[in-house]
Amino acid sequence: MTTVDGRLSRTVRSRLAICEACLDLVQEGTLQPSADEIAARAGVSRRSVFNHFADLAELYDAVVEVGMQRCEPLLEKISDDAPVHDRVKRLIEVRAKFLEATSSFARALTAQSLVGTAADQAIRVSRDALRINCQEIERLFQREIGDLPAQDHFEVVESLSAALSAVQWEYLRRSRQHSITRSRAIVARTLIAVLRDAGVDV
Repeated sequence: MTTVDGRLSRTVRSRLAICEACLDLVQEGTLQPSADEIAARAGVSRRSVFNHFADLAELYDAVVEVGMQRCEPLLEKISDDAPVHDRVKRLIEVRAKFLEATSSFARALTAQSLVGTAADQAIRVSRDALRINCQEIERLFQREIGDLPAQDHFEVVESLSAALSAVQWEYLRRSRQHSITRSRAIVARTLIAVLRDAGVDV
């Protein structure tokens, strides 16, 4: 029993090391690391990578899970009891911190979804992230927009979600090369404009 438990523990450690190596490579700018690069960083053989994972798609699923665990502490829960202006400010602070820390991961998702061997997984993860973003916005501003007509409610949530998306942050920070402070200010203007257009006193 001890031998089996020891082997299981080593397997778990090896899988985690491979996932962490892949994440580290992505965060350093290698958006689609190869099996050889992952193996070298993890300190294992290339064969070992495929002993633990059937293919790169399965590895990608595991990497996403580890990546979410790594990033989860950055997504602080925001109270919906504060004045709406304070909620907007805090939401932008939290999202900016999260998006800045996960920008390499977001670029890797985009690269994978376009040409990667794990395109389906990348698209699913991106859509899941957007869905969670929308759900958080709905929760945070339920008092202000909950009574809007269905179409207006949908458009407001989608507009706010788009302003807080990884794609928008990538555009501001990399394409336009704005500072974090200026990017946050631009996002704040967008959120406030959308809420005011919906009749919210911000």
